[in-house]
Amino acid sequence: GGAAGAGAASAGERDHLLHEARKAAKRARYAGESMVPVFGRKAERFAATMEQVQEILGEHQDTVVTRAQLVELADIARNAGEDPFTYGRLHARQQARADELEREFAALWTKISGAFCWPG
Repeated sequence: GGAAGAGAASAGERDHLLHEARKAAKRARYAGESMVPVFGRKAERFAATMEQVQEILGEHQDTVVTRAQLVELADIARNAGEDPFTYGRLHARQQARADELEREFAALWTKISGAFCWPG
């Protein structure tokens, strides 16, 4: 499961799984924030870490949307007899950023896996 399961999926499935993970991190963040009165600093750290996950995966989702729009714009340009090369270059830059964000997420996930055990 987790990041390893996302790595075994196709690109589209992986994007979807990472989007779902972002939504789950958002819920976990709010749950952690609600537990601050009970668990104190540990809950604050958990919520802050989930916010980091949420931000990384939110930016990743932005690249997913942008890449889809660039494909559509390239198709429009091609159909209009224009050169779609620039859209392809922009798509490649967005893909590179998505790959970088996936690596950031995997590194963060490895770092935090098992770090938050309650009560304690």
